[in-house]
Amino acid sequence: MQKADYIGYKNSIGFGEATAATGGAALPVTAIIDAAVVLAPFVIKWASGVFEHPAADARGVISAVKPLLPNTSASKRMYLVLAACSKIAHRAKDVEAKELILWYRQNYPNDYKDLSVEDKNYFNNYCLTAARENTDVNQASNDYRLALFTPSQVNYNATPAQTVSNLFTSTSTGKTNWVLYGAIAIGAIFLIKNIKK
Repeated sequence: MQKADYIGYKNSIGFGEATAATGGAALPVTAIIDAAVVLAPFVIKWASGVFEHPAADARGVISAVKPLLPNTSASKRMYLVLAACSKIAHRAKDVEAKELILWYRQNYPNDYKDLSVEDKNYFNNYCLTAARENTDVNQASNDYRLALFTPSQVNYNATPAQTVSNLFTSTSTGKTNWVLYGAIAIGAIFLIKNIKK
């Protein structure tokens, strides 16, 4: 018994297969089919992008979360804002930064008094990461940085151990850290000299 090859659906169709299958008899029609097969992935990708509106979608998420914020605790409010951020597309991070993150910090300026040090550090880390990752999206990077809790706000109501820890992991890039490091180095040098005497 002879083995017959299966003639049926193939997983992939390449350029020229429709023309080859008809032996070139219906060349104009099969050439159009071949071209459509080759161009289909590009056309589908373009068509799916044409109808996307990431900024409008982001504004929809933001308008849904804003009414939930006034009647909640400071920590729940902050986490609702960050949860909403996870639903916003990369191409709309400028809308997120300005209309949600910065808006939250400007409309709830005293939340830092009720948030824990860990909450404020988490928020700052999110903003710094987002600022680094979204330099290509309009003004997003600057807006994220403007929304950061200041070191004094982070250390508000902090224990002494948390305050010292925050000085070393401060999100600011100012002269404060260098002065602190310099003072520690000078203190260590004097300590070593006094031990040798």
